[in-house]
Amino acid sequence: MKIDLEQVYTLEFTMRLRHSPMAIRSSQKLLFLMIVFLAWIQGTFMEMLPGNINITKIDWIIISVAAVIYLILYPKKIAVKFQNLQYIFDILCIQLLMFMWIRFFYFSMFIFIDREIEITAQIIKIAYSFLFILWLFVFLFFCFRFRKKLRSGEFRENSKLQKRRSNLGLKLPKGVYIAIGIYFAIILVSQLIGGIIETVVLCSLVVVGLVLAFSGLSLFPEHLFTAYCKFKFKEFHIEE
Repeated sequence: MKIDLEQVYTLEFTMRLRHSPMAIRSSQKLLFLMIVFLAWIQGTFMEMLPGNINITKIDWIIISVAAVIYLILYPKKIAVKFQNLQYIFDILCIQLLMFMWIRFFYFSMFIFIDREIEITAQIIKIAYSFLFILWLFVFLFFCFRFRKKLRSGEFRENSKLQKRRSNLGLKLPKGVYIAIGIYFAIILVSQLIGGIIETVVLCSLVVVGLVLAFSGLSLFPEHLFTAYCKFKFKEFHIEE
């Protein structure tokens, strides 16, 4: 794809191409705490599923490697000098967190369904394989979607997308708030009634959480393109 330099430089606000290495280093502390907390929660959570697919050890190995890389890139001079690598490391950590949320909501459905029908270890293994395939297809979808938006100029200055992102989603339509209220009312009623209705509502709530978690994957293509710009154009190298 031919890169329009003018368009690249107007991505500064929308994609935060000039994010300070020190700001990234500071935000990574909170990011690591969230990853560690979620890994700890899922360590107990996955034991509730049939079969021996507890991936706690793999999670902690990945977290340990990430912690070592974080400590290597922590000194200010190294962070500034290797800020391109720091940025790639940061976006990979973000996607690790997103995947852990996806996995949490995805397998929550099986826990709720297990109340009504029997879930075997073989089903869980197949579901795990399907999860990775689903993740790949969603990622490819967002890659093509981002490419289309980039070529159509939706990331240019004062575009609708840029204005919508500057709003940070704080001004939602009234219908959205009404729908949220109705949804929580249904959850409350289902808790009082119980039975199959409660299971259906809880599963639908998990599906909503799964969709929101997958939406975090939409940022991955943008972040990868940002990393490309930081490697390709010296103007995006920030001096502290």
